[in-house]
Amino acid sequence: MTGRDDGVVAHVWRILRGGRLTPKRAALSVALGLLVGVTPLYGLHFFLVVGIGLWLRLDVPLAYMAANISVPPMAPLLALVEIQLGALLRTGALSRISRSDITAQGALTFAKDLWLGTALFAPAIAAFGGSVTYLVRRAFPSRGRTDERTLDAEALARTLARYEKESFANRAYVAIKLETDPVFRDLAAEGPLGRVIDIGAGRGQGALYLLERGAATRCMGLDWDEAKIAVANRAAAANVDAASLDASFRAEDVRKATLEEADTVLLVDVLHYLTRDEQSALLRLAARHAKDRVLVRDVDPDRGLRSRITLGLERLTTRRSWNRGERVLPRAIADLARDLEDEGFVVEGVRPCWGATPFSNVLLVARRKA
Repeated sequence: MTGRDDGVVAHVWRILRGGRLTPKRAALSVALGLLVGVTPLYGLHFFLVVGIGLWLRLDVPLAYMAANISVPPMAPLLALVEIQLGALLRTGALSRISRSDITAQGALTFAKDLWLGTALFAPAIAAFGGSVTYLVRRAFPSRGRTDERTLDAEALARTLARYEKESFANRAYVAIKLETDPVFRDLAAEGPLGRVIDIGAGRGQGALYLLERGAATRCMGLDWDEAKIAVANRAAAANVDAASLDASFRAEDVRKATLEEADTVLLVDVLHYLTRDEQSALLRLAARHAKDRVLVRDVDPDRGLRSRITLGLERLTTRRSWNRGERVLPRAIADLARDLEDEGFVVEGVRPCWGATPFSNVLLVARRKA
C-alpha cells in the first residue's frame, strides 16, 4: 500500500470512528448496532448502521460489531423470540410454531407477529446494551497512549459538536470542510500559534479547531458575511464537555479591518476575492499586527490544470453567491511573499495545501525577522 493509499484509509477510518469514544458515544453506538441487528432486515444491516452512524456521528465500527448479534447461529433464535413476543402482545398467549400451524394460520400472521415483537424487543435490547456499555465505559475508561492522530480526532469531534444545533447545511459544510481540507491540520502543525487573528474566518471552524487542538491560545475572527459570523459566535459559545474557548468573531469588511496585536495572523482563502491593491494592503496590515507569523493559504495561479479547476470552481461559487466576493483574482505567490518581505518578514516556505483535492491551494509561511 502506498503512503497516499494509507492516508486515504486512515482518513476514512477517522470518519467512521467519529472522534473520541466517550461513555455516551460508546453507549449510543452499541445501542444503534443492537437496534438494527435484531431486526429481520437481513442484508441491510451494514448499510443502515453506516448511514445512521455517520449521520449521528457515532462509532460506526463499534456499532457494526454490536449489529452482528444476528450472526447465523443467533438469527433463528432472535426471530423466534420476536415472533413469540408479537404473539403474546396480539393474543395474550405464546404461539405454537410448526408446519401445520403455519399452514393453518398463514405465514402473514407469523410475519405480523415477527414485526410486532421486533418493535418491542429491538428498543429494549438496545437500551439494555447501551446502558451496560455506558456503565462499563465509565468504570473502565481507556488508558491507551494519546498520539497525534487521537488528539486530532478528539479535537475534530469537539469542534463538530459545537455546531450540533446549527442547520443541516451549516453542519454538513463544517464537517466536510474539516474532514477534507488539509489546511486546518497544516496550520495546527505550525503551532504553537499563540494569539491568533483569523481574517476571513467564515463559520469559525478553523479557529475553533485550532483552539480545541491546543495550537492556539486565543482566536479573534472576522469576516464580511454576517450570517457566517453569527454561526461562528454560536459555535464558540456552545457548551461542549463543559469547556469554554477564548474565541470571538465579528462581521467586518476585511478591506477596512481594524486589527489588534496578535502572535499569528491567518489569511485562509480570502485574498483572491480582492483587487491586487487590496490584497497588498491587507497583507501589509496583517504583517504590522503579527508579532511572529503570517500564514497565508491561497490559490496559486501557476499550477496548470489544478489552477484552472480551482479558478473555475471559485468563479462559479462566487457567481452563484455561495461565496461572498466581488471577483476572483489570484496573484502570483511570489508577489504575496514580496509584500510580506517588505514588512520585515522572511518567507520560510511555500508548500502544497490541497490534500486529495484537485485544487491549487498552497500554504505560505512567513516569520518576522529576529
